[in-house]
Amino acid sequence: MKILVAAVQEMSLSRSLESVMRIVRTAARRLTGADGATFVLRDGDKCYYADEDAIAPLWKGQRFPMNICISGWAMLNRKPAVIGDIYADSRIPIDAYRPTFVKSLLMVPVRSIDPIAAIGNYWAHRHLPSNEEISLLQSLADITAVNMENIQVYIELEQRVKERTQELIESLGREKQINLAKTRMMSMASHEFKTPLSAILSSAYLLEHYQGEDCEEKKKKQLGKIRSCVENLNTILNDFLLIDKLGQGRAEMQCEKLDLRNFTEDIIEELSGICRIGQKVRFTLEGDNEIVQDGKVLRHILLNLISNASKYSGEHQPIDLDVRVSDTAVMIAVRDYGIGIPYEDQEGIFGNFFRASNTAGIQGTGLGLSIVKSYTELLKGNISFESIPGEGTCFRLIFNRATA
Repeated sequence: MKILVAAVQEMSLSRSLESVMRIVRTAARRLTGADGATFVLRDGDKCYYADEDAIAPLWKGQRFPMNICISGWAMLNRKPAVIGDIYADSRIPIDAYRPTFVKSLLMVPVRSIDPIAAIGNYWAHRHLPSNEEISLLQSLADITAVNMENIQVYIELEQRVKERTQELIESLGREKQINLAKTRMMSMASHEFKTPLSAILSSAYLLEHYQGEDCEEKKKKQLGKIRSCVENLNTILNDFLLIDKLGQGRAEMQCEKLDLRNFTEDIIEELSGICRIGQKVRFTLEGDNEIVQDGKVLRHILLNLISNASKYSGEHQPIDLDVRVSDTAVMIAVRDYGIGIPYEDQEGIFGNFFRASNTAGIQGTGLGLSIVKSYTELLKGNISFESIPGEGTCFRLIFNRATA
């Protein structure tokens, strides 16, 4: 009983099948003074001799069909197999036992209903197990069944905990990334708003204090600066609102028939007030004039690409806007002849807050191209670019001319 109690206590701390088998094989042999003990697992229609503790090798690591194996008999019949002489019992496959020391054995099932394993004791001499020995080994088997079930529950619980922990980590990671992105957006917004707001306040102060005959001309100049700064603020605010809207998947498509020439010329006219001195948008259209698309989305794309081209080009440098319409697709190219994008920066060009290393002193949020890419994807289109530092950049996009 002391051996049984010790085995129960030790198994209660086990967290793996391997440790249970190690405890059981040792306790089983000591309980009955046997010369060997095995732990057999049910593996489908086979008996798997998973572990053993014996004076000589038995069948560890081997598998036998349930219907020819004594451990299989004990599991299938859900009761102990007591054999005083293996050579006198028809249930024993003699050829499997001849190479071993075994003369007598006791095999008990682990779990009386739907057994999942068996524990075997073996003697090197003729021995008929007593009722007490049978009872002790069956008690060990019953305790083992409980522990095996507990381990299975523990393993499943541990797996669920791991999965839930991983989900939480991923969730926290996503949340952290979102929070970092929001923090960065707020920081960028603060930085971008600061410059035009400071200029507005400065111009407003000067307007208040201008005196003299030539003050009208000076006031006109400061009002022009204020107007320009307000337009810049409006652009910055729109960029941040758009990227937030796209990031949350709240952008919706509303398709309509577009007169492509009038539509594009209106955008060019709208941008003429912010283009640099002498800059001209050279617009060409080839193919059909009418398409079916979301006008607001296409407008945002063209506004961003053309204003970008203007921003990174010098005075009197033209901007080429070429539009070609085929039977199924619309292809748009916007080319500038400005500073271009350094080769080492080109990989991240469509990322949020992208700012090329050669753009110091040029205003911008770094969100324009990210917005362009997101809107192009809304049109189920593709965008690509070519850029040579010092020679300019060309963006090309293609999308269906008609969207249902």
